[in-house]
Amino acid sequence: MVFKPGSLFLILFLSGFTVCQSQETGKMMIVIIDGARYSETLGDPTHTYTPEMWSLTAQGTMVDHFTNDGITKTYRAIPALWAGAWTEVIDTIYQGSETQYAKLPSIFEYYRKQKNRPADDCFYILKYISSLWLPSFDPDYGPGFWPEFHSVGSTDEDVVTETQWVMDNYHPHFMWVYLADVDHAGHSGNWTTYTAAIRTADSIVGVLWQKLQSDPFYKDSTTLIVTNDHGRHDDQHGGFKGHGDGCEGCRHIQFLAVGPGIKKDFVSTTDRSIPDMAVTASSLLGIDPEKASGNIMHEIIDVTGIDEGVEPKFVLHGSYPNPFCSSTSINYYLREASQVYLQVFNLKGESITTLLNERQIPGEKSIKWDATNKRGQKVSPGVYSFTLHIGQQKTSGKLVFAGE
Repeated sequence: MVFKPGSLFLILFLSGFTVCQSQETGKMMIVIIDGARYSETLGDPTHTYTPEMWSLTAQGTMVDHFTNDGITKTYRAIPALWAGAWTEVIDTIYQGSETQYAKLPSIFEYYRKQKNRPADDCFYILKYISSLWLPSFDPDYGPGFWPEFHSVGSTDEDVVTETQWVMDNYHPHFMWVYLADVDHAGHSGNWTTYTAAIRTADSIVGVLWQKLQSDPFYKDSTTLIVTNDHGRHDDQHGGFKGHGDGCEGCRHIQFLAVGPGIKKDFVSTTDRSIPDMAVTASSLLGIDPEKASGNIMHEIIDVTGIDEGVEPKFVLHGSYPNPFCSSTSINYYLREASQVYLQVFNLKGESITTLLNERQIPGEKSIKWDATNKRGQKVSPGVYSFTLHIGQQKTSGKLVFAGE
């Protein structure tokens, strides 16, 4: 693990239907604002504390119902954002320090291995932390594919300075920037301190966007994603001072995407959650997050000009619940009457079962899978994939069976 000056956090989101040629902008920046409540960020109709991010929504997409669908504590939500799945977090001692690592591989590992990229093309930028949480030790990925950790400074202002330094000196294609001060300010219990930290994080997003637009290496080829790991208690459950339960305040978080291939001035009302972020980003990068469970956020993608003349016939809404214990439903919207073919596969690519093979009329659809194979037997707990064919078009997603 190498520590150098410079740092920032952004992520790129782009992906079309399989029938359309996959768009790869090639560059991503993801900014995570730890512990910002939706009601003080993009969920605030007055935009008092987030004017910069609000102005960016006219150039991109915001998801109105993006949620932490797992554990609303930082040490679990951050690894879930990395992995595109809720992953077990394991205690360890690494290089003499007590810390934790994620059991499932991270988007950093998928990116570096599958793209054959060096460490300094993939930066994780944050303030100085003596014992960083670690990506995975997965035998197929692991430390040889971790990002370059740039852990310098003590405030969010330091992080934005370091991020710009990294951009100027390394020009990495993939940056993950972590802003921690909002969460710390919330725990202080001081409303003015908390909202001031949100204002600062918002201004940092504005600075980073301007930096992306002023650098020819990044301009017009980088998408910025801004989101949170969790919110904070709503007023009915203790208020902004803490977080950690399943209340609306803790669960509901912001999601903003802006850049090439992202719909402009668009508000998505599709229910989305933390695992969908890294999976969508992976699709945009042209990599396969093979052990993730999220779904590609097709609805935020601008397909104008992609494989012109081919109009997508459907919108995949994803699967719910996922992970699941007894059954899950794969949900999609069919724009026109079409032949629909839906199969489930194991990680070896072997067909487990065919859920559907029929012509359907337009409208909202939901297909249930009860974790059985073609002989009606329960499959083993694990990660599975599905492929949905609509006429000559297709897409896919991951399903995680946790066992009954």
